[in-house]
Amino acid sequence: MAPSSVIARSGLQAVRSIVRTPCSKPLSTYTTRALAASWSQSKQYSSSVPSPASSKEQSTSPSSPTTSSKTEESKLPTTGLYGGFLRALAKVTGHYTVSQTAMRSTHNFYEICASQMQDKRSFWIDTCGLPDNFQTWFSVTHLHVWLLMVRIRAENHGKVFQQQLVNHFFHDIEDRMRYNHKISSGRIITTYMHDFLAQFHGGVLAYDEGMCKDDPIMAAALWRNLFTSSGTPAQIAILVDYVRKELQVLDTMSSDDFLESRTLFGTRAPALRGVPGK
Repeated sequence: MAPSSVIARSGLQAVRSIVRTPCSKPLSTYTTRALAASWSQSKQYSSSVPSPASSKEQSTSPSSPTTSSKTEESKLPTTGLYGGFLRALAKVTGHYTVSQTAMRSTHNFYEICASQMQDKRSFWIDTCGLPDNFQTWFSVTHLHVWLLMVRIRAENHGKVFQQQLVNHFFHDIEDRMRYNHKISSGRIITTYMHDFLAQFHGGVLAYDEGMCKDDPIMAAALWRNLFTSSGTPAQIAILVDYVRKELQVLDTMSSDDFLESRTLFGTRAPALRGVPGK
């Protein structure tokens, strides 16, 4: 769809209430595998993914190990007393459980998402015209968390991986408020966390709808959630193109490459942070 068409229609879509209907465009238009379950899952998202603050880890009883678990286990020594000891110790401590595997994989995922605002500062601030504040960091990080959630849905035990990614996000939000912005009041933090959670769920549903439908719907979702009802049509069109391209890149990745990746969106996962929020 030409940018002029996006610009012409996005203004109308942004002020209309969107009626949720089944996908009207072939999912293969943008991806072939990762989006197959997105629409049905997005309609049940609020109930299927519990609040990040409700639990630090979600237990599960998988019927089969994930691809990532198999890959990690294969990296340990396969012969000798030492190799056997490491395997036994890892299994006893739950190193290969779905939840533990999800926590390790999604840690790198989240660190990449959280660094997008800083690593591409010129793009987000200068090109897109977004203000340099905490809300913008949240919105940019939220967008990239959603992009990875779309791809995660194609994996075994995708809901567990999604939950861990969301947990990382909201734990970091709280840490940044406490350590970076020096907010010590638990009541104020709780109020902000509820607001961010509402924004998160609303944004996921809006982006899912834009992904499954067409560019004007995606433009409206970005206009409301990222630009907070500001921004020029040209800037919104740039972001629509950015989202579509990143979805295509993620969809071309194999499961092993995706789950073990330390480089996504052109950014490499940073080292472990020693101080929360830094």
